[in-house]
Amino acid sequence: MPPRGPKPRRRPWTPATAAGITALILPSVTLLRLYTANGSLAPHAYTCLLSVITFLFYGYDKMQARNLQWRVKEVTLHLLAVAGGWPGALVGMHYFQHKTRKTSFQVVFWGIVLAWEGVAWGVWTGRFGIR
Repeated sequence: MPPRGPKPRRRPWTPATAAGITALILPSVTLLRLYTANGSLAPHAYTCLLSVITFLFYGYDKMQARNLQWRVKEVTLHLLAVAGGWPGALVGMHYFQHKTRKTSFQVVFWGIVLAWEGVAWGVWTGRFGIR
């Protein structure tokens, strides 16, 4: 009988995952609207770069947690999300199953997501003078 590898890790779809996917809709269409209005890919590039960096930080923190070594501070993860890397944080939390059960972390994180939703809504409606 051939040796078995490790059992693949299950990444369940939770209400938070569904909320995260839903939370990506408004910012995505807002970025698309910005691109059609001024032709600049800078907001897309910024969001993608910061999201990749944030995703990598979540992976690194999960690895450090498993190895019982020094961790990334929660405030660092939150600052990356505030700076615009919250989509990468959403993906990182789901992919690595990291920081999904700590309520105090989740409350702050979802507050950040809601704030970014407000920014996206303001840009979409033209309240920030960006059209």
